[in-house]
Amino acid sequence: MELSKEKLKIYQKNLQCLQEAADDLMRCMKGYDYSFRKEITDKSGKFSPENLHGLVEEMLSLWAEKLRTERFVKEGWLKSYLQTRRELYGLYLYLVMRCSLCPGGYTCARGSEMKERTDFAFLLEQAKWFSRSWCITDGPNGASQNEPRWGYDGHFGFHLYSPINHYLVFKELDVRILDDDFAMTPSWKMAGNRSYSRTVETEHPEETEQPDETEQSDETEQSDETEQPEKTEQPDEVDDEAADDEDLFYDDYDDDDGFAYDPEEDDFWSPLDELDDESRTAWWQAEYDQLGKEAERNWELLLLVQSFEDIDDYCSACLRFEELFKKAGIEILRDFCQDLEEIVNLYLFQREIAPLADTDKALDVYSRVCEGPLRQARLYGRGLQWKDL
Repeated sequence: MELSKEKLKIYQKNLQCLQEAADDLMRCMKGYDYSFRKEITDKSGKFSPENLHGLVEEMLSLWAEKLRTERFVKEGWLKSYLQTRRELYGLYLYLVMRCSLCPGGYTCARGSEMKERTDFAFLLEQAKWFSRSWCITDGPNGASQNEPRWGYDGHFGFHLYSPINHYLVFKELDVRILDDDFAMTPSWKMAGNRSYSRTVETEHPEETEQPDETEQSDETEQSDETEQPEKTEQPDEVDDEAADDEDLFYDDYDDDDGFAYDPEEDDFWSPLDELDDESRTAWWQAEYDQLGKEAERNWELLLLVQSFEDIDDYCSACLRFEELFKKAGIEILRDFCQDLEEIVNLYLFQREIAPLADTDKALDVYSRVCEGPLRQARLYGRGLQWKDL
C-alpha cells in the first residue's frame, strides 16, 4: 500500500510531536531544566568558593539524614559508613561542578571537544564514565589499589590539573606536553600502559651499574706503565657497556672501511619525497593549520588558567580524591554511581523537581511512552492493508 503525501505528512507531524513530548519528559526527569550555576556563583555571576562548598555540604547532609531515618542501624556504624564515603563523594561533586564553569576548558586541555554543562544529568553522566574506567592494580608495595585505566587527567573535573601545574612551574603552556610529570597520571604510569612503565623504570639511567672510579684509575696507571712495542699509542680501556652501546651505532661505519661523510651524497629518504608538488604543498598546509590550532589552544588555555580562581583548593582536591580513591574499598566504588544518583535525587526532590536522573531509567520511560503509539500505528497500517485486499 502506498501512502499519500498528505497522510505521510500527518504521520511525520504526529511522530515529531511524540518525539518532542518524550524529550521534554526526559529533560524534566534528568534535571536538564535545573542548573546549579546560580547555586555556586554570586549575584554578579562570578564563581563563589563558599557557595560551592555550601552546596556540596547541603547535598551530603540531606543524604546522611536520609540514611539516619530510613536505616535502623547503630550510630557508630553509620558514622563509619559515612566517613569513608562522604569525603570521596563530596570531592567529586566539587571537582565536576567547579570545572563546569570553565567553558572550552576540556577542549583546550584534552584536544577533544566536550561542551561543559551545569545540570545534574551531566554530573551523573561523567560519574558513570569515570566508574567504568575503574580497575584494580598492584601498588608499589605489592598491595592492590584502585586506578582509572587511562589515568585521571582525561576525565572531566581532573582535566585542568596538568595545565595548571605546568603553568605554575614554567609560567607558560604547551598542549603537546600536557601528559608529563606534572599530570596526575603521566602516560607511562597509566594502568593501561603498566608493562611499558615497568620497562622505563628498569632501564632508567640512574639504575644502571656504574664502574668504580678506583678500579678505573688503577687500570689507567697500569696501562701507562707497561711498554707497548711497535705501537706509539695505546687506547684507554673503556667500559664494556659503553663499548656495547658504541657498537650499536658504529658497527656499520668502521674506521677500517675508510668511511667519510659527504653531504652531497646524503640521500636521506622522507615520505614527502614520494609525493608530487601539489600533495607536498597540501601536506605542509595541513601541518601549518595544525600548528595554528595548537597555538590557539595554548592561548585559550593560558587565559583560562590565569583567570582560574581558587587554584590551590582545586589542586588539593584532585590529590585528595586520588588518595582516597586508591585506598577505597570495593563496595564503595561499586556503589559510587548509585550513591551519587541518590544524593542528586534528594536535592532535586527538595527543589520539587522530578528526581529521576539516571539515563537508563529515563530511556526506559521513553520507550514506554513510544511503544504504545507505535504499536497502534502498526496495527492501523495492517488494517489498511487488509482493506485494500
